[in-house]
Amino acid sequence: MKKSILILITLLFTSIGHANFYKVILYMEDGTKKTGFAELVKSEDSKISFKTDESAKKEKIASTEVKKIEYFDEEECITTVEALYATTANILTGKFSKSKKKLWFNVIYDKDVKIGVIRDAGTIRPNAGGTSTIVSSSSSSYFFGKKNSDALVFGYFTTANTVGAIGTESLLRKMSREAFSDCPKLIEAIGKEDFKLRTLLEQLVTIFDKEKCK
Repeated sequence: MKKSILILITLLFTSIGHANFYKVILYMEDGTKKTGFAELVKSEDSKISFKTDESAKKEKIASTEVKKIEYFDEEECITTVEALYATTANILTGKFSKSKKKLWFNVIYDKDVKIGVIRDAGTIRPNAGGTSTIVSSSSSSYFFGKKNSDALVFGYFTTANTVGAIGTESLLRKMSREAFSDCPKLIEAIGKEDFKLRTLLEQLVTIFDKEKCK
């Protein structure tokens, strides 16, 4: 999993400002597959830039027609993105709601539980007066859900310069009750865990590998 995350981060940053096409398999909503080449999609992209081969003319395929994309480096699958709804809690009420449209998640763990990530590379831009530079750090938002769910639930957020995250444990417990409502073993295990930000993802994966829910 660590290898796939490092590859994903590398792809994210090297693709900024470049139209890089990667070998892909598109898994269509109608059950068919398309093989060819495509650009990396961003979370809210409504269309996929696709070519049947490297010399073919680029075409646009609506994201609503595609369920999943596998990207390859030579013959090895280096990352998988999947179209799923994002479930988040209202800051004021705590009530969960599902996004109106599906987003593209980078799937980094896919067993009984699925972990999806939305990454933002950050920005560097001048301020309105052009007298200084505004830097927005890269960030990662982690979402969780049962394998066959069409939605993932927000669990926690990190940035490149994060040294701590206030409320991370309470957010994870809230997430577990929403995402795994039919699996008390997972809810209990997450509730008991003493999470450390540096090892948080590994701790969660250990729980998901151990506690099996049908």
